Amino acid sequence: MADTATPAPHDPEDDMPLAELDARARADAALRRIRAGSDPAREAFDLANTMNDETVGRLTNAVRRLFRRG
Repeated sequence: MADTATPAPHDPEDDMPLAELDARARADAALRRIRAGSDPAREAFDLANTMNDETVGRLTNAVRRLFRRG
């Protein structure tokens, strides 16, 4: 008898760069990858790194706007 196991559903978010997803979608995608066998430490690191980069970028832009006004 042939193996007829159904593969896990694939979400489009799993292939998107983290920067293109909102925070909730990033977390959901990371959890799906962990459940599929991905390294939890790597997923957490990537998720935190992306969110930190975005925060620094927003802060930098706000400071630049503030100094342009002055």
